[in-house]
Amino acid sequence: MRPLFHYTRRQFLCGAMLAAVAYSTSNHAFAQSTSPTQPIRLIVPFSPGGAVDIYSRIVSPELSRILGQTVIVENRPGASGNIGAELVKRAPADGHTLLVGNIAILGINPVVYKNTPIDPLADLTPITKTVNVNYVLVLNPQVPARTAAELIAYAKANPGKLTYGSSGTGSMQQMAAELFQSRTGTKLLHVPYKGTGALVGDLVAGHVDMIFADEGSMMQQVNAGKLIVLGVCGPTRRPEYPDIPTIAEAAGLPGFEAVAWQGLAGPAGLPAPIVDKLNQAINQIQADPAIKARLAEAGLSTDAGTPQAFRQYIGDELTKWRKVATDIGISVE
Repeated sequence: MRPLFHYTRRQFLCGAMLAAVAYSTSNHAFAQSTSPTQPIRLIVPFSPGGAVDIYSRIVSPELSRILGQTVIVENRPGASGNIGAELVKRAPADGHTLLVGNIAILGINPVVYKNTPIDPLADLTPITKTVNVNYVLVLNPQVPARTAAELIAYAKANPGKLTYGSSGTGSMQQMAAELFQSRTGTKLLHVPYKGTGALVGDLVAGHVDMIFADEGSMMQQVNAGKLIVLGVCGPTRRPEYPDIPTIAEAAGLPGFEAVAWQGLAGPAGLPAPIVDKLNQAINQIQADPAIKARLAEAGLSTDAGTPQAFRQYIGDELTKWRKVATDIGISVE
């Protein structure tokens, strides 16, 4: 007969294993049922007030309603967005920690940082592209120019005198300004910031002269008469501002275009059922006319799609911006 102690010990071990399985199943219920079991963190890797933050705060209440769980917008700025992206990279792949990324994190940082901490296609799971971010060129009113052509003429006559701000070295704001300099033969002085919020304040105060930045962050200041807008950076005029020319037409720069974008991603290995549920939720939210209108007011044009299409898009963007960074000579330690 088997000793009673041995039998009891086996029972104990089986019980412990069942308890562990039950705990694991509960802890990863989102992965099994595609329904979140705890609050979802939307990591915004930039300071409050920028386009990524604005998008997240418009969408998060509806995402919470659809998923039946609290959605928390959490700002984790630093290192041009890499700090927040790394946080998501290290998070469990259970759908409770997500990255609201953008062109900087997913398309530019990986090609300008020598020791990039994030490979968006290996370290993250693309869920969906969300919006295109419409950029504008704005000036402090003290700059003696009221058109893009006048700005170019003044910059050429005063090389290195005009300063432009950006949310960090290698950011889309810098890439747009560097592309502008390359196309116009001008020389501007770069002043990097840790985020858009402080930069806007300094631009209004005249501590920096100009910026290429998202429409949502800039037009409120323009409409208040605190900044001057010279043009939009997309291929066509914006329906919301039909009187504002494109930089291409205003500056005589055919083909000039600087349009950013955003997208949702999770940690690598995020299960397909969770990816699909989150993708469907975002597509549903962005199809709502009221949400589309609020995003448009913030300078954001909806552009959601499939996870597969977003993965392909990121790959294409990495290729494009790697060439731009190489041609311009931008590299960050």
